[in-house]
Amino acid sequence: MIVKLENDFCKIENNNLKSQLTKKGIGFKKELDFYIDLYETFYLFCKNKITVKKDSKNLSKKEILEICKKNIKDFENKFLVYEDLKNQGYIVKDGTSFGFDFRVYKNKNEHTEFVVDVIKSQKDTINKIIKSERLATTINAKCVLAIVSLEKKIIKIKIEKL
Repeated sequence: MIVKLENDFCKIENNNLKSQLTKKGIGFKKELDFYIDLYETFYLFCKNKITVKKDSKNLSKKEILEICKKNIKDFENKFLVYEDLKNQGYIVKDGTSFGFDFRVYKNKNEHTEFVVDVIKSQKDTINKIIKSERLATTINAKCVLAIVSLEKKIIKIKIEKL
């Protein structure tokens, strides 16, 4: 299925694809149109579910990755965490408008199960832990920090107040 890149989202025009994605908790409506974000785009492209076009040109994996890296800081590490969560069966949504990297759901119509922040460097850790835990508490969700090692292994830490 073909999707069209528009800025930092892909527009879905095929009604069958819209329906399939909606059932899986992927994508979002904006006015009358349906879009997927860059994480969803790259994930679906890597799974050979979509072809991405910009103007009238099909984009390669390398070109899509460059667009993702340009628009999302530390995309590669964040995508590893995104993909890991998707492969575990979770619905994963961008969480930047809430102050997190991701919002994670068990089922499509439920409240946020937990939020995830991806930690890149040690100096960011303490401030990010405090901020993330406070924000998670305000939306009544669990807080998880994901650390991607140099070997590209993911360590997830759940943060809770005593």
